[in-house]
Amino acid sequence: MRTLILGGARSGKSALAEHLAAHHDAVLYIATAAAGDDEMAQRILHHRERRPAHWALCETPLSLAATLQHETHAARCVLVDCLTLWLSNLLCSADTTLFERERAALLAVVGELPGEIIFVSNEVGQGVVPLG
Repeated sequence: MRTLILGGARSGKSALAEHLAAHHDAVLYIATAAAGDDEMAQRILHHRERRPAHWALCETPLSLAATLQHETHAARCVLVDCLTLWLSNLLCSADTTLFERERAALLAVVGELPGEIIFVSNEVGQGVVPLG
């Protein structure tokens, strides 16, 4: 099963995804964010504090398809938070071919992976990111 949760910035997408994942015995949280500034570091810390301690964590800013291939199995729910940051990481890479390779790799494997996967992504243009 695949679930995609979309919404505006800070609209509760991650909390909803975590609530859905919490119904499973085994959960892997794939975090795509990198703490590039103090605000992102605080957001990452908030997400860490909110997650159950027994959930596995894999920080994957770029190689999402490879991580999914290696880490998914039928008895585990995988939560990917979030696709928007993963895309930003790829697009900002100095390797101009990375986006195409990683996108193609994800599309090639996502339908074949075992278990439940919950993807979180921003709906661009919905929601407001405050200045302060």
